Amino acid sequence: MKKVINLTLYNIGQAKGFILVVALLQILLQLGLKLKTLATTGLLTGQLRIVSPDMVKEIVLDQLAIGLPVFFAGSAILVYSAVIWSREWSSKGSFIYRLLMLPGSRFGIYWAKLLTMLVITFFLQAVQVVGVFLNYYLTSFFIPEFAQYHITPWSLVTNSIAMPLLVPQYAVQFLLILTMGIALIVTVFQLAILVVGVEKKGYVRKVTSVVLYVLVIVVTFTAIMRTQFVVRLIGNEAMVFLIGSMLIWIVLNMLLSDYLLNHKVSV
Repeated sequence: MKKVINLTLYNIGQAKGFILVVALLQILLQLGLKLKTLATTGLLTGQLRIVSPDMVKEIVLDQLAIGLPVFFAGSAILVYSAVIWSREWSSKGSFIYRLLMLPGSRFGIYWAKLLTMLVITFFLQAVQVVGVFLNYYLTSFFIPEFAQYHITPWSLVTNSIAMPLLVPQYAVQFLLILTMGIALIVTVFQLAILVVGVEKKGYVRKVTSVVLYVLVIVVTFTAIMRTQFVVRLIGNEAMVFLIGSMLIWIVLNMLLSDYLLNHKVSV
């Protein structure tokens, strides 16, 4: 466990440049979209007047200003996961191969990478929430009428339809988002191991294994979505079903990765 924690801290240190750049771009993107909204809706010129608390929430938390930075950060994390995992496997003299030669479970390396991605995700999630606060205060600076409605930034974070991805109101929502995020990350990890980590005899076998894995992804997620609609699951039932499906996918990928790391990766 200590090895996993130390390696996770090392990985976070290696990723600090990526974290800071993405966090800064998140904030700039959200504030830039807000300035565009203020400039194009007539709020600054007085053509559009604030008349209710709901209007305040609609202005501050428009779904584009919240959703686009979230999509950007999520995409950046997946790309970063693929790049660092593939880069480390691509060279026999890399740090990860030296770790594989150490005594202990090889799967600890996998856990450390996964925990690193989760820490980065939660940090960027917190940055996005801070961006909402900055968004509110920026809008209040340009439009003083905001103050008379006594809306706190935290009430915006917890009560808007634009915020469930950042601050889920219910445990089942949080679990669904968490499991879906982990499922995406372990899928990227699995592809990286298959493409550049596993020793194979011949290019054809490598391509075949990757194609088969991609087909499994397509078939699995098609079956999940089809089952959800055929059974007509709604509300919490649908979320619980999706959480269970994601957990099964995560466990199966971890078992496959554990097998490949211990039996198909040579050092």
